[in-house]
Amino acid sequence: MPDRRMNTSFVLPYMAERFGGPATVVRNVGQALANMGHTVSYWATADEKDRAELASLDNTHLYDVDWPRSWYHSRGFVRNLSAAIGSYDILHAYEMWLHPTYAASRIARANKVPYILVPSGTLGPWPLKSSRLKWLKKASYLSLVGRSMMRHAACLLACSEQEAEHFRQAGYGGPVTVVPNGVDAHEFTAGDRSEAGTYWPKLKDRPIVLFMSRLSPEKGLDILIPVWARLTESPAYKDALLVIAGPDYRGYQKVVEAMIDRYSVGSRILMTGMVRGERKLSLLRRADVFVLPSYSENFGIVVAEGLACETPVITTTGTPWRELVHAGAGRCVEPAPGPLAEALKDLLNMSQETRRRMGRLGRDLVLRKYTWTASAGRLLSVCHCILEGAPIPLYPEPIDFQA
Repeated sequence: MPDRRMNTSFVLPYMAERFGGPATVVRNVGQALANMGHTVSYWATADEKDRAELASLDNTHLYDVDWPRSWYHSRGFVRNLSAAIGSYDILHAYEMWLHPTYAASRIARANKVPYILVPSGTLGPWPLKSSRLKWLKKASYLSLVGRSMMRHAACLLACSEQEAEHFRQAGYGGPVTVVPNGVDAHEFTAGDRSEAGTYWPKLKDRPIVLFMSRLSPEKGLDILIPVWARLTESPAYKDALLVIAGPDYRGYQKVVEAMIDRYSVGSRILMTGMVRGERKLSLLRRADVFVLPSYSENFGIVVAEGLACETPVITTTGTPWRELVHAGAGRCVEPAPGPLAEALKDLLNMSQETRRRMGRLGRDLVLRKYTWTASAGRLLSVCHCILEGAPIPLYPEPIDFQA
């Protein structure tokens, strides 16, 4: 297999950290590829605040959003990517429902540059709480635009076997490859559990359950909050605290706050807003249990982060994390009140030593399968197959063919 230095580009609607999953993946996989000697650039839209956050990221092309803003349409993005596309060997396009991805697929196709399409979970089952109007808009877009983008892609990239199956259920019959996301194993480690108490004194000497993700309907907070209210009515759990950490998404924080008021559970819940850096790490380390009760999740990178910090995890069958049960690192239950309540009681009733043993098994799982270096190596394998005209493997082995 010949070595090859690639010039590759990542395209997505937005790159700021507050947008969560895809932005995190692109920034970390891109950095891993650059560390291997490949040339990487990024293309996205951004407002003034996002530009300041992304200023230190090399080879980043950021553009203002024009009308219609909800589609992240940008004339500057189209004009400049069209001029630069000929310099790229391959393009990676994330989040197929927004204009930058749609535009990039058309530009790449017109210039005979292969592109990998990463739907980022958007072909999965529509969350149960979503409206019929949203479902109809999604189906219409898929029919009018999405299927053409999929058909002309070199392949579709999934980050789990579950997500790959969703592609097939959506009617896609072309090449699919599974490249799991990862974490920086050196960053997310077990550490001083008392550090979070200096930021949030309310955590001191209390059992802590941590939810960390953006505040949006599909994350299952409408299950978790009433379950938590009933659970902590019991004297056995009266001192337990649920920490909800994450940025607001399209105003859903007001819905969350209204639920907390409705169930009169404000004294047993702490909302921190979005956390970064040491504050984020301190919460992941301090938590006795991490919970992500999502209805649907294409990967759930924060699950891997929690496991890397040696924190036992409870998540749902709407995520691709059933293997954490087999690894002895947590629970994976149906996204429903009864199963979630039982899982919470199960882990909270365990001794601290038992939970720590589960945590160590979770970190072992992450180190074996879910690092950014491994993700980048698998992606390189896929790129090599595309550029050489070879069959694209469903489960690529990580390789490093740096120049």
